[in-house]
Amino acid sequence: MTSRIDRSTLIGAAAFVGLSTDLLFNGSDGPGLNAPLFFASVAIGVLVVTRSAGHRPRREALAWMAAGVLLAFSFAFRAAPPLLFSAFVTAAAAFAFAAYRGGANWHARGTVSDFAEAVPASALHCLFGPFRLVVAAFSEPSDPDDAEERTGVPVAAVVRGLLIALPLLVVFGALFASADRFFADAVGTMLGRAAEEWAGHLIVVLIFSWLAAGFLLGFLDGTRVRERLPLPSSRPTLGPVEVGIALGAVNLLFAAFVLVQFRYLFGGATLVESTPGLTYADHAREGFGQLAFAAALVLPLLLAADWLFRPGTDGPRRLVPALGWTLLGLLGVVVASAVQRVRVYQDAYGLTESRFYALVFLGWIALAALWLGLTVLRGRRERFAPVALLSVVAMVGGLQIANPDARIASYNLSRTGIEVDGAFLASLSADAVPTLIERLPAAPLEAQCTIARRLLDRWLDREPLDGRSWNASVARARRAVAGASAALQSATAAGACDAQR
Repeated sequence: MTSRIDRSTLIGAAAFVGLSTDLLFNGSDGPGLNAPLFFASVAIGVLVVTRSAGHRPRREALAWMAAGVLLAFSFAFRAAPPLLFSAFVTAAAAFAFAAYRGGANWHARGTVSDFAEAVPASALHCLFGPFRLVVAAFSEPSDPDDAEERTGVPVAAVVRGLLIALPLLVVFGALFASADRFFADAVGTMLGRAAEEWAGHLIVVLIFSWLAAGFLLGFLDGTRVRERLPLPSSRPTLGPVEVGIALGAVNLLFAAFVLVQFRYLFGGATLVESTPGLTYADHAREGFGQLAFAAALVLPLLLAADWLFRPGTDGPRRLVPALGWTLLGLLGVVVASAVQRVRVYQDAYGLTESRFYALVFLGWIALAALWLGLTVLRGRRERFAPVALLSVVAMVGGLQIANPDARIASYNLSRTGIEVDGAFLASLSADAVPTLIERLPAAPLEAQCTIARRLLDRWLDREPLDGRSWNASVARARRAVAGASAALQSATAAGACDAQR
């Protein structure tokens, strides 16, 4: 447990994060520029607390927090929900990685279990870590003279007093208000609407101060669960027989599936057109989710097999690599078939967000599987996790730069002879609006009408965003629609629009 002066600084830093969160988000129009500012406030809290404790985060931890803040800027420059979700998750994970060993350098030599543990361990510290402060506040004897010498303020005594007084005030206040109408009216008159407003602010501040205190405390001591709980020192092991049967059976299942379904997997458009009752939607949807999930399971399966396997002689040592490379080869076939299903559906009906992200995910699975083979299956397990993790960060960052919604709009409007779903394209995020306006003349008249009308309804003459929620993509979309309003209104006056009415 940290010293008293460290606890007082920690509580102050946590309160700073809680107040910042309230100022940035309470009553705003939603996440925008306030998102990176929030992560920056957490980083400031970390720097203040660690400096007070007498140590500073190392370069790797600082780099992770800087990456988290940069990724959070996606909220100010992109509007597609999948991009924002992935950016938030990755930014939060970056801060969790920085806290895992208390700001120390560990990522280059981190194991798969370390990276897997870091995020949930940080979340647990956010939720339950502050209880350590509460227990310490009540368990340590009150010593005002000593506290004043160290901090100038008896922090522990103040915390104990507030924790005791708050529930008493709530209970007795509620009893008095229910017992006497005049007292209740007096309290209501004195507080009025301000009580509700301030209560909302107070709840936000308290919740995020609590979470921030847990994260900052975990950052000081590290968030490794194995250092907090009495976990067994030895891990379970499996011999060649168990691993051989398990991986061999999975290989046989994959091989049987590929052989039986080979024509269906790679038949493409010809198979769809020649099979009675089979549609493009059936071909793409039936089994795609299962294939993608099966592909994703192969990586943890091989990691677990390598971690548990304890060969007795030189011969069995080659068991996991041999079965692993066979399984990775079959996995390549399954991934290729899943990609083919998406491409068939895409060629027939166009590109959507789910299809775009599915292709990106499958591409990452293929690269991660290849890297697993080159590292784990060659006895270099320690090299797998850092590069795999950085590839996820690179993928999320690359998606922010690629602007998927704009690419989806461009692809669908560039195709000829294919029906264009104008309602879907107009429902894309603000990221796609400039592309939609630029490519609109090439779309069929009916799609032009739908897109133009919905863009005008959605983006023209909107109230200005709260400065905290400023978003470059939204601002750009509004400017684009305002600048092209005459052309868009002309498109809505076309004959196709009259037919829709």
